[in-house]
Amino acid sequence: MSELYRCGSAEFRHSLSRSMQDVTRRYGGIELTERQAPLTEDICTVHTVMEGDCRADLFLCADTSLLARLARNIMCQDTVTGQDIADVATEYFNVVCGRISSLLFQPGHKAPRFQVPCFHTGRYLPEREPASWWDIGYNSLHNESMHLVICLGPPSGGKPPSS
Repeated sequence: MSELYRCGSAEFRHSLSRSMQDVTRRYGGIELTERQAPLTEDICTVHTVMEGDCRADLFLCADTSLLARLARNIMCQDTVTGQDIADVATEYFNVVCGRISSLLFQPGHKAPRFQVPCFHTGRYLPEREPASWWDIGYNSLHNESMHLVICLGPPSGGKPPSS
């Protein structure tokens, strides 16, 4: 089975969703439920490109309040800076990407690699339509939202939010 096919399978999506919830609970103490809830206007995006047999852009778009709470919980501090939020969100996304890589790895095949994630305040979107894409939404008990968007196909790059 090719990695590209596996990226879009229902089994992969279910395993990924469980992994996202587990990583968020274990490292950040935040319970997420899979739910396609809208994001607020105050969001941040972490973006990376998966390279290898299966090429994809991955975007983690989240309410800034959720990422700030994640940073406070992980750092065990009452207050965090914007840089703390960016650093924690990037490291958190690194862990998520590691989980994605392990879900995609097939013995005898080259494991997919991820570029170093980039943090952006606001929305950061693909420049053009990918071959296919899907979006898994999550909601916290504090009604904060997060979306993991995977755009399959040739890397599309991204564009910063419009002013």
